[in-house]
Amino acid sequence: MAKVDIGQSRGLPQRITADAVVKAAAGRIWAIQLNGGTDASSLAFHNHVSSATGTQLIDIVAPCVTATGSEANSTFISYLEVGGIPFSTGIFVDWTGTSAVGYVWFE
Repeated sequence: MAKVDIGQSRGLPQRITADAVVKAAAGRIWAIQLNGGTDASSLAFHNHVSSATGTQLIDIVAPCVTATGSEANSTFISYLEVGGIPFSTGIFVDWTGTSAVGYVWFE
């Protein structure tokens, strides 16, 4: 499998540090990165224009790297090879975690 440079193919990502509207209209997610501060860090993407009440289509949880769950690794997922993940209404992200930072490439 060839390595794909998300930055060149889909532009710069949106940085996520709290619940946020990624796109208030139909869209498509191409890739997601989660830099988790703890094992409780997660990004849940909902098919809604302004809240987490829409159908949850993607949920990413930072993997734990310590026995106590006090630290988490970064996680990167690309959806380029499957044509992205479509959101028919809008893209809203429900963010959780201590010191977690997410990035999403979308259109």
